[in-house]
Amino acid sequence: MVYLDLLLVGFGNVGRQFARLLQEKSVQLRRDYGLSWRVVGIATKRHGSAFDARGLDIVKALRLAEAGTSLDVLTGAESERLLPADASGLDLIKYATSESKLRRLQHLVLVETTLLDIQRGQPAVDHVITALRGGAHVVTANKGPVAFAHREIRSVAELAHREFLFEGAVMDGIPVFNLVRETLPVADITGFRGVVNATTNYILTAMEAGRTFAEALAEMQGAGIAEADPSFDVDGWDAAAKTAALMNVLMHGSATPRTIARTGIREITRDRVEDAMARGKRIRLVAAAERGDGHPVGHVAPEELDADDPLAHLTGMQNLLILQTDVLGSIGIHQLDGGLTQTAYALVSDLAAIARRVGRDSS
Repeated sequence: MVYLDLLLVGFGNVGRQFARLLQEKSVQLRRDYGLSWRVVGIATKRHGSAFDARGLDIVKALRLAEAGTSLDVLTGAESERLLPADASGLDLIKYATSESKLRRLQHLVLVETTLLDIQRGQPAVDHVITALRGGAHVVTANKGPVAFAHREIRSVAELAHREFLFEGAVMDGIPVFNLVRETLPVADITGFRGVVNATTNYILTAMEAGRTFAEALAEMQGAGIAEADPSFDVDGWDAAAKTAALMNVLMHGSATPRTIARTGIREITRDRVEDAMARGKRIRLVAAAERGDGHPVGHVAPEELDADDPLAHLTGMQNLLILQTDVLGSIGIHQLDGGLTQTAYALVSDLAAIARRVGRDSS
């Protein structure tokens, strides 16, 4: 049996759904993957922080967070109260990876689900690097670390002999990075194009059905998919971050969201959508990259697509990524359903991958 102690940094929609899914899948994880887990620390922006090396009551943590109550009441032993109730995620990571704490913990894993910072990817990048250097494995659904600092983090992980996994960073739980890493040995990814942002695709197809931009956006915000500030989605920043992440991992690039040529859908009106439809076209926000002068070049922009283009047929929150390879031609990865559960699943699947590695290393 592999025992993992989890630090949850970020406990918003994705973090809480991850905790629920872990509970639902606990029996299956023990039976099929030999994985037993407990949450020993949680750091949030709005609800404070808590740590207990003996394990926190995750059911109570969910109840407190959803009621808007501080998590500090979860902290158990008096010795643990050295961690302030308002400790940041970085404070929690440093505290949990201190020598005295590591001796009391099993294999420590940081589960990082803070919001994307489009300027520098912080504080998520610091969270990840600090955890790895402190001896913890890391899984994250945050695009920032991969989009801004993939090479540095990968180097740190290798030196520390720890895993850094991020399947949830692009297309929720659909295996993109795992697919290439595990099943496409010696195949070179020469480029890609796709629709990788669920909110913008939902808005564009809603306008095709006669609804307004504002109505569709409000629906996505109500579902917890789009943030209160929709600029990351509608201005193309989320798609640009995913493009940079894909380029960095699959094409060995050194992009950031700021180096991606970017145009969002804010100026796309229902009249323009309907005009395109009248001409047999569909407008979609397309993320793409190709090699230029030996280096990958990425861009994100709304495009009018012909009816026979696979991307033109995507509706609602569907995504599709088409990888161009040197030996297998084009490979399509189609996501029919997306949302919080799928993103949370990616984190769970990454935990299972870490359990397999730990199990191999211990045998």
